[in-house]
Formats: sequence, C-alpha cells, structure tokens
Amino acid sequence: MISMNNEQTKRDSWEYFLLQAASEISLSEAQYQKIEGRYSQLQKILNASDNPLLSEAHIFVQGSMRLKTTINPFSGAPEELNTIDADAIIWLPHAQGARAQEILDAIEERFKSGSRVQKEIKQLRRGIRIIYADEKPGFHIDVTPARAINGNSQSNGEGKLEVPDRVTGWKASSPIPYSDWLQGASKQTIVIAERQLSLEAATQDPLPLYQDYIDQDPLRASIKLLKRHRDEWAIRTKNADYRPISAVITTLATHAYLDVAKNSQSTPISPLNVILEIVQRMPYHIKRLGSDYFVCNPTDSGENFAEKWNRPEDGYLYHSAFQEWHKSANMSMSIGLESMSAESFAEAVKKNFGMSPAFITDVNNKIPPHWTMPGRPNGTTRNTTLMGTMFGGVSGTANSQEDVKPVGRLG
Repeated sequence: MISMNNEQTKRDSWEYFLLQAASEISLSEAQYQKIEGRYSQLQKILNASDNPLLSEAHIFVQGSMRLKTTINPFSGAPEELNTIDADAIIWLPHAQGARAQEILDAIEERFKSGSRVQKEIKQLRRGIRIIYADEKPGFHIDVTPARAINGNSQSNGEGKLEVPDRVTGWKASSPIPYSDWLQGASKQTIVIAERQLSLEAATQDPLPLYQDYIDQDPLRASIKLLKRHRDEWAIRTKNADYRPISAVITTLATHAYLDVAKNSQSTPISPLNVILEIVQRMPYHIKRLGSDYFVCNPTDSGENFAEKWNRPEDGYLYHSAFQEWHKSANMSMSIGLESMSAESFAEAVKKNFGMSPAFITDVNNKIPPHWTMPGRPNGTTRNTTLMGTMFGGVSGTANSQEDVKPVGRLG
C-alpha cells in the first residue's frame, strides 16, 4: 500500500512539474506587450502606402500568438531557434486578379521602406520576415499577404483564403477557421478524477489579453511542451532543417486531445494522463493517400501542413524526422515517472526540455514535503532527503499518503 501511494504522489509531482514547465516557457507579460506594440506598427506602415493593391488592408495575428501557444527560446539556441516567432496575415480586399509575385513584391517594398529595423527584411516563400534583433531575446514577425478565395464574400480575413507562393502561385490557407477549431477543441470538457475541468474560451480580439494568453489547459500545455522538446531535439540531433513544424504538432495534438476528451466521459482521467495520451495518439491522425502524407487544416482540406513530407527529393527526411522526434517525445513525457538519481533527472530534463536545476528545486519546494519527488525512487521525498542530510543516512520510504490530496490543477 505504501509503495502504491508513493507511486501516485510521484505521478502527481511529475504532473505538477510538467504544468509548471509549460508556464515557465510561456511569454512574459513584458514580452507579450512588446510584440503587441510591434504588431500594431505594421498597420501604420501599410496605411502609408499608395499602392492600390494594399489599400484597405486588414492585419490580424495568426499562428502560435493567435492560438496562445508561443514559447520562449531557450538559452544557447542557434540563430534559427533563438528568437520568438510571431505571425501576421495581411488580408488584401483588392488583390483579386493579381499575380502572386506581384503581391509579394508590393509587401516587401512597403515594409522595406517603412520599417526601421536593424536587420534586413528577409524574403520567405510566402511573405517576408521582419526581425527585431534589438530585443533580448529577439523576435521576428512573419508577414504573409492573403486574399479571399473566389466565392468567399467574408471580410477581414474570415473564411477560406489563399496566400501567394513564390514557387507555385496561390495556395489555400484558412487561419481564422483553424484557430476557431482549436479553440472549440480546447473547450471540450474533460472529466478529471471525480470533477470536471471546463477549459476557458478564447477571446476573439486580434490579440487576446495577456491574462487570457497565459491561462493553461492540458491541450495548450501539451503543445508548448512538445514544441520546446522539438527544439531541443532538433539541436541535439542536428535536425533543425527537417524538424516538425508547429502546425503539424498543433494539429495532431488537438485531434488527439479530442479523442481523450471523448473517452474521458466514460473513464475519468488525470491531467498527466491527458498529456501522455495526447502525445501517444498523435500519429493516429496522420492520413496517407498512396505515397503522400496529409496533416490537413481540418477546416480547409486544401491546406496540408505536411506538404514538405511529399517532396520528391527530400520529403522522406521530413517524415523520418517526425517519426524520430515523436518517439523521443513519447519517452520524454514520462521521464519524471522513472527512478533516477537527482543528477540524472536534472540532466534528463535539461536535455529534453531545457529546464534548469533551479527550476527543479523550485518545483520540489512547492510540492508537499511527503510526496515522492519527480524522477526519483519511490519514497524519496523532501522529508526523507532532509532526514538523510541531517543524520547521514537515507530514510527508505515516506509514510502512508492516503490522506494526501493532489495539488490544485488546471481549470
């Protein structure tokens, strides 16, 4: 009985660790406000244009900032991974009939002449990147122009869009419906061990309030942890060029979350097991037709986030990288359930999530002193560790934990 209780408190400790880690790697309020200020400047730059293609343009945030899954880069990351990534769509109501390259040239010219940044504006395949290198950590905003597809009469970027591509012309994209889908998914009620966890609705403002942004739920916590693990894995394995993109991770994790939410109605589940099952179930939602892979925007089947996997020359490298990363992520999400020395556990979480020994100490100081600490042998608690320090030995196990209740969780 004691062993079972110690095992349960270790699971609770690791659950708390992961949720705290997801919060730790989120943007600070100061960072968020800085990006919000830069974002608001984009509209002013566009308003100064006399190009009819850019008249009445409407800017809205997309990607991780809209989804509230942006993470901080970790210390020592290489250039490609050491800046905060923000994305903006410029909806152009007067771009019908224009060539893709014409739109891309107009956007690049406008921001080159209107922006005051230290680094040169960088061309992207479907837009431009504005790099704000004067911030610490730095961040960049990827700006993508878009227009409504034929038959879409909605305004301000609603509905199905298409974006210019320097290679293929116009490509399908539906960022607002996608964001609404993820938000709807995150609101699905998960039955959590004798109580329900109702996840909060997102604001429809172009940028949500910071307090809304940092609100945690198991879905967004999982996505943040997966993205941080992806970055650490990509550097460690020298796979930065082929690492899974955030849209693939987010889409597969959200599909998996919907599975878990449905199953929890009959079988209540802990937040830790929500995270573990999300990761395990992700590959089930990769579709295959012939030799091609599909991880599509569920609101627009023409937008395949896994399109790089299907390239004739190097597509297999992208798919292989996803498989290798997912295998690593699946194991990494459970390292706190293993039994290691304090040094080995610290090394493992640093390697996989970039979390420091100071963070581990902070978590251990916040969990109940008679809980088994994450990643340690059952019964290794703050109390037993203190006793061992004081009397030169190690107390084998903690007392029975039957009257200990878990710490408050998300929701």
